Amino acid sequence: PASVNRELATLRRLLRMAHEWKVINRVPRIRLLRGEHSREFVMSHAQERNYLEFAAQPLKDAALLMLDTGLRIGELLSLEWEDVHLQPVGDAKFGFVHVPKGKSKNAKRNVSLSSRVRAMLDNRKASSQSAYVFTDESGNKPLSIWTLEDQHKRMRQALKLPVDAVIHSFRHTFGTRLGEAGADAFTIMKAMGH
Repeated sequence: PASVNRELATLRRLLRMAHEWKVINRVPRIRLLRGEHSREFVMSHAQERNYLEFAAQPLKDAALLMLDTGLRIGELLSLEWEDVHLQPVGDAKFGFVHVPKGKSKNAKRNVSLSSRVRAMLDNRKASSQSAYVFTDESGNKPLSIWTLEDQHKRMRQALKLPVDAVIHSFRHTFGTRLGEAGADAFTIMKAMGH
């Protein structure tokens, strides 16, 4: 329903503009689908501390990376070491992650690392023999989303977080915190690959 509703909302706006411009005589009524789940959970700093303190690996490192970079879960799971640059460059004083492709044409981007993500990636790289940053138990294939989903579900229940606290909430928290810090909409859009 969420995807269809975004399309319907776009169509509705298009028709209203056409009416304003006198291209059409009246605007037909367009109703959105029911059943869309709104997930607007933003993790507080206290919740983040608890989560990262008690989360098991690899969820702990994955959550940290998403919280500090805003990566999509698919971008995180397909992240390869060749796209991780731990040397300072320009404004990225702790290095950056290159996202070569993703959900949209704007998903291709470079994302600066925080000092704590840099330290986490240094630790992972020291013990990694795979091309992927996050791997399954064999160490050869990318980590499955189901591993993270299962670990996250257990953490959510243990910490009594609301049901709308999903893995995507880490990304949502990143974007919200950027806005609260005073970043303009264009900067947020670019950082998140929108």
